Amino acid sequence: MPNLTVENLSRSVSTGDVQGLMGMGGGVQPAAAPEAGVIREMQAQGMEVPSVDTASVGGAAGGAAGHPASFSDMLQKSIDQVNTYQHESDQAIKELVSGRTKNIHETMLTIERADTSLKLMMQVRNKALDAYREIMRMQV
Repeated sequence: MPNLTVENLSRSVSTGDVQGLMGMGGGVQPAAAPEAGVIREMQAQGMEVPSVDTASVGGAAGGAAGHPASFSDMLQKSIDQVNTYQHESDQAIKELVSGRTKNIHETMLTIERADTSLKLMMQVRNKALDAYREIMRMQV
């Protein structure tokens, strides 16, 4: 592992280069299929490679050529959903205050959904930052 330095590790984390992260060298794997190296290694070891149901893994937000969505795609979709919930909440509050609606229950449900989704997003962000910090603390 002579090529594993802090700079290389930081580059590997930011680009998603799994081989570089493990200190195996190699180039940056394409973002569409970072698991291809793992599948090749499993096949080389004679292990059975399970088929992946792209509909259940990637859903409608699947990547190109039927591949499951990457983590960054799922994260972006989640952030967009949280943003949508926040806008819906703001709109529900404006309608309640202006008197266009009298349904306080629906307004409160919309507000709580937005609040809960924002709290979940913040916890995911905190976990990702903790994982990054832990990787950066690893001694080489």
